[in-house]
Amino acid sequence: MPNNLPSEEVQRLLREVVDHFDKEDASIRERQIRTWRQLKLAWDGYSRIWFSEVAHDWRIFDASQTGDTEQAAYDKPVNVFRAYLESIIAALSVTVPPIKCYPDDADNTLDLSTARAGDKIAELIYRHNDVPLLWLHALFIYCTEGMVACYSYPKSDVKYGTYEKKNYEDVEETHSTVTCPECGYQLDNQIQDPEQAALKQKAKLEQDKFMPDESDVPVQDVVQGDMELCPSCMQMIAPLLAEETFVITRLVGVTNEAKSRMCLEAYGGLYVKVPNYAKKQEDCPYLIYAYETHFANVIERYDHLQKGDLAQKLKASTGPKDPYEEWGRLNPQYQGEYPQNVITCRNAWLRPAAFNILEPEQAKELKKLYPNGCKVVLANDCFAEACDEALDDYWTLTHNPMSDFIHHDPLGLLLVSIQEITNDLISLTLQTIEHGIGQTFADPGVLNFNAYRQMESVPGGIYEATPKSGKSIGDAFHEVKTATLSPEVMPFGTQIQSLGQLVSGALPSLFGGSIEGAETASQYSMSRAQALQRQQNTWKMLISWWKQIFGKTIPMFIKEVKDDERDVQRDKNGGFFNVFIRKAELEGKLGKIELEANENLPLTWSQVKDVVMKLLEAQNPEVLAILGAPENLPIIREAIGLTDFFVPGEDDREKIHDDIKALLNSEPLQTGDPMMPEMPSVEVDPIFDNLEMGFEIVRNWVVSEAGRQAKIDNEAGYRNVLLYGKMFHMLSQQQMMAQPPVGADGKPVKEDQAAPITGEPNEANV
Repeated sequence: MPNNLPSEEVQRLLREVVDHFDKEDASIRERQIRTWRQLKLAWDGYSRIWFSEVAHDWRIFDASQTGDTEQAAYDKPVNVFRAYLESIIAALSVTVPPIKCYPDDADNTLDLSTARAGDKIAELIYRHNDVPLLWLHALFIYCTEGMVACYSYPKSDVKYGTYEKKNYEDVEETHSTVTCPECGYQLDNQIQDPEQAALKQKAKLEQDKFMPDESDVPVQDVVQGDMELCPSCMQMIAPLLAEETFVITRLVGVTNEAKSRMCLEAYGGLYVKVPNYAKKQEDCPYLIYAYETHFANVIERYDHLQKGDLAQKLKASTGPKDPYEEWGRLNPQYQGEYPQNVITCRNAWLRPAAFNILEPEQAKELKKLYPNGCKVVLANDCFAEACDEALDDYWTLTHNPMSDFIHHDPLGLLLVSIQEITNDLISLTLQTIEHGIGQTFADPGVLNFNAYRQMESVPGGIYEATPKSGKSIGDAFHEVKTATLSPEVMPFGTQIQSLGQLVSGALPSLFGGSIEGAETASQYSMSRAQALQRQQNTWKMLISWWKQIFGKTIPMFIKEVKDDERDVQRDKNGGFFNVFIRKAELEGKLGKIELEANENLPLTWSQVKDVVMKLLEAQNPEVLAILGAPENLPIIREAIGLTDFFVPGEDDREKIHDDIKALLNSEPLQTGDPMMPEMPSVEVDPIFDNLEMGFEIVRNWVVSEAGRQAKIDNEAGYRNVLLYGKMFHMLSQQQMMAQPPVGADGKPVKEDQAAPITGEPNEANV
């Protein structure tokens, strides 16, 4: 029986608890699933739908299947529902808020080291989980389902790499203690060979024998050889032997184990069930995460389900545990059909308080087995796994401050009516335009229809027509218009779109649309700022949720890490360097997790460009000096938008960074000169190198994270770079000293030109 599979009685009790909470609020959850399913279909473009009370399902209306081909020609819906929500998602996903770790004690060096390592861990988790895509998915869930739940957990896999695990065993060894019989001074304490120990033990017995024979010669040699000089009492003694047995740990082998990664996944209400009465996460006695998968995947994951009656039972019970739940999570592409050979896998996290629904003795037994709470996995009705896990360690739910409960209406619910009205307006307008083409009635006595059909219609043609007596030809023709579009339709459509922007917050300036009454760039900028201000509520809620996630994930990573982690990163100059997360740096405590930047919405490219241009136009010397720093040159070029724009000094900067890479891969050259024993392995050219920029770049690199790390890992290369920077500084000072003096008029003073005498002539200036 697997270690994580309890006894049958405990399985029965846990299954009873899970089923109890799974059936809780069943009717309310059905209404929720119906709403969430409607929004998912609207996102995918299925807006012409209706709910069948008989089938308890949303049915997609297709006029062509009902035989109404005429109406099918006018059903051309435009998905404004998705367009509005995508604009909001795009505005909130410009960047993912970075994480900053704080130490528990600012005066503790271990805590400071762990906090710095925590920042590296956050960056590593970002890359491992494709966090920009995870952030997008979380926004999508917020718009279509409301509450967002993040599942953070460690996962071990060989594809993540391996580390060496040393295996030890406890063995017994005999130690001989040698002491002086006169003063008790301990002469030696060593591991004794078993045969030598037995021989010395026999020697003690032979000391009292009167006439030893030849067989006792080896023993007597030991007796005579045991006479030693005690360094404490300076007596010739026969040391006393005392044997003791100790248990020591010995290395027996090394195995390669799979490394772990922290995985982050975001889900909504369709997959995660929490009680509707809960106001915050602490109020949830349970959390049930359910999903559908092929039964073969479940059998592969749990060994005890691969054989016996359980495997046959699992294969025979293919199909959803709850058809309504599965229908809510079903891919809209199925369009009413259901997949085959799938089962529902329910993962339930139960707090210890959840066991109180059982009898007191039964609840006490489960609390003793699972003091932190229990994670129970059920594959349909088959018990798969149970282990001690705390709900709050693995799950983080959003908390909307504008709602009294965890569950709240999704943002897309406000746009359903807008989408339906838009569909009706488009269909009505198309029909009106087509039926607005007039029909003409003619008197067959005036126009010969058979002859007219046989003639070719040409411009300026002349056709025979016989008017009736006393009437003109025009009296024989009458034109009728069957439909006319009301003049109120178009203004009403514009009003509906304005209402859609109002209820969702997706104003035109958010997605680059035209703004009525705005013609200048400043007006557009102000309008966009106001549009983004509307999204501040959502942004603040999500970043608070984000901080809570990493407040759990980073400590979990520290707990799970088994060996030093290495991550290859790329600097701003296009170079690569290693970033290490060393296990020795993780011995301190983290205080809190905060955002590295402020809590305002991230700036878009156009906003960054506006800020840079305003700073350049200000002509402030201090600001221009900052913008002109070598490290900021690529940022300025990118902000301006001229990627091919030549920036003076950029080639110098790249050349110096290339030299730093070469210096790190070599060692200083030994000169043999006592005044300057070492020289950098890369020579500085005083004519072609930019000396001032070179020294500044080297100085910035030395104090950067890459430089501090190189000081620890590559001492010779780090010293090589320091010598390189000192050469820049020395040559720069020499050039400044070699420059001729400058006179009061700003022109250099010639060497043979006497300095002018200022003031009244006296003995001092003569």
